[in-house]
Amino acid sequence: MLPLKYLLCYVENSGLQDILKMDADQEAGFALLLRKQIGESNVNATKFIAFCRKTLFLEAKEINWEANVWYVEKLNISPERYSLSSTIDSFSFLDIQREDNRKMFQEYLKYLFLVTNLNLGTIRIKQTYIKEFLRYLEEQEKAVITIDAISIKDYFEKLSMQRISPQGYNNKNRAVAIFLQYLQVKDDINHFTIPVFFYKKKSYPKNCEVKNLDKKLDLLTLYLSEFPDQLRIMSLILLYTGIDKGKMFLLKNVDFYCENEDSWMKVPGMNRSIPIPDILHLLVLRYSEKNHIDIERLLFLNRDKKYTARSFEEAITKQCLKFGILDGEYVFKGNGYQKELCKALYRNGTSIQAIREYMGYFTDETVKKYIGWVDEEVAKKSDEFFKQEEKSLGGNLLMAKYDKMNEANQRENEKKIQLAIAEIHRTASEGKTISVSKLSRNMGLSKGFFYKNEQVRSLLNEEKEKQDQGTLAQLKREVRDKSLEKQVELYQREIKRLLDENEKLKKENRKLVRALNKLQKDVK
Repeated sequence: MLPLKYLLCYVENSGLQDILKMDADQEAGFALLLRKQIGESNVNATKFIAFCRKTLFLEAKEINWEANVWYVEKLNISPERYSLSSTIDSFSFLDIQREDNRKMFQEYLKYLFLVTNLNLGTIRIKQTYIKEFLRYLEEQEKAVITIDAISIKDYFEKLSMQRISPQGYNNKNRAVAIFLQYLQVKDDINHFTIPVFFYKKKSYPKNCEVKNLDKKLDLLTLYLSEFPDQLRIMSLILLYTGIDKGKMFLLKNVDFYCENEDSWMKVPGMNRSIPIPDILHLLVLRYSEKNHIDIERLLFLNRDKKYTARSFEEAITKQCLKFGILDGEYVFKGNGYQKELCKALYRNGTSIQAIREYMGYFTDETVKKYIGWVDEEVAKKSDEFFKQEEKSLGGNLLMAKYDKMNEANQRENEKKIQLAIAEIHRTASEGKTISVSKLSRNMGLSKGFFYKNEQVRSLLNEEKEKQDQGTLAQLKREVRDKSLEKQVELYQREIKRLLDENEKLKKENRKLVRALNKLQKDVK
C-alpha cells in the first residue's frame, strides 16, 4: 500500500491526469520519489508501475487506445491471430517521447488490430520497425507531420549503412512506407512520393537447411532416451508427425485420443486430426499421467509458461551439448525435419497424395519438392535413355561400356543385398529389435538402400511385423484402456458442467416465477 500512496501523491503533484498515460520520464520521476521516501527496499518501481498499468487497463470497461501500454488480453484478438511460436503480452509506446508522434503511431497500430487480420507476431515486427523510424525523427527533433521526401531519403540512406541483411533492410523500408502511406490517406501528413522502390536492395533466398540432416536426426534419436521426458516426447512428436513447432507448443492432453482402435492427434488451430503411432500415443499418456497434467491443459510448459521457438531451441541445444552430440547444432531449424518425414513416408510406399493430406499441404508440388521427386524422375529417364542403343551418344562402343558398368554395379548391388538379408536374419534370430538406423550403421549402407530395394524391404517388413505382433497387441490394450479412462473423465466433466448449468437455470427460473407472481398480485 505504501508505494500506491506515493504514486497517488506523485500523480497529484505532477498534474498527471491518467496513470495509463504515464511516460518514461514520469516513470523515472516516480522511481526517484519512491527511493527518497522509502530508501532501499524490495519494491521495484518499474514492476509496480507495470502492475498498476495492467490492472487499470484490463479492468476498464472499454479499451483505452490512448494508454502508453496495451495489454493483448484486453484487445479481444481472435485465437488464430496469436503467434504460435512466441508469447506476446503487451505493446508499449513508452519509447516514443513526442506526444504527437506517439498518437499517430497508436492510431496506426489500432488500425492494424481492428481492421486487418495480421498475426500478432507480424504486428510486433511492424511496431519495432516503425519505432526505430520515429526515434530517428526525434533525434532530428522532427515531428512525423513535418516530414517530406528528403527526410525519408535521409533515413533510408542511414539504414543502408547499418550491418543488416538486404532482406531486413527491405522489410524495414516497406514497413515505414506503409505507415506513411496510411498517414497520407488520412491526410495527417503531406502527400509526396515515398521512394521505397528506388532504395530497394537485391536479396537472395536464404538457405536454412542443415547439412546431412538425416544422419543428425538419427544421432539425436539415438540419444533421446537420455533427454528429460518432456523434451524427448516433444522431439518424437516432431519427428514422427511433422507438426509445426508452433502448433506443437499448443498441444493439450485432450488432443490425443483413440478412435476405431487407432491412435489420433488433433492438430491445434486446424479442423483436422492425423493418425499417430500407438507407441507415441502411449508415451504421451504415460507422461501426462506421471506429471498429473489436466485433460484440458497444455502438455508442454516451460516453467509454467508456453514454450516459444527460442526457448525450445535453447532447451534442445543445451541437452545436445550436455551429451556431446551435434556440437550444439539445432536440428529442428526451419522445416527440414518435415522434409525428412516426407522422404521416409515416400520410401515406405506412401503416395504423394497421402503424404500431402497427412502433412496438411495444399498441393502435390510441395511434397514432390520435399522428397526430391524431380531428381528421381530425371535419374529414371536418364537410365531409360542410355538403355536405348540407337540413342546412345557413343554408338555400340559406348553402349558396350555402359553394359559393363551396369553389370558391375548389379554384381556389387547383389552382394549388398545378400549381406543385408544375412544381417536381418542374424538380428532376428538373436531376438534383437530390427531397426533401419541400426542396420545402416552396422553395415555402412545408406538407409535409402533398405527402403528402395524391394527384396530387402520385403524381408525387413516381414521380420519387423513378426517382432511387433506381440508387443503391438499389448501396447494397443494399454493405449485403449488409458484413453478410455481419459474419455470417461471428459464425459464426467461435461455431465458436471451440464448439471451446474441446469441448476443455474432452475434458480433463474425460480426468480422469474417469484417476479411473475409478484407482478400478478400487483395487477390484482
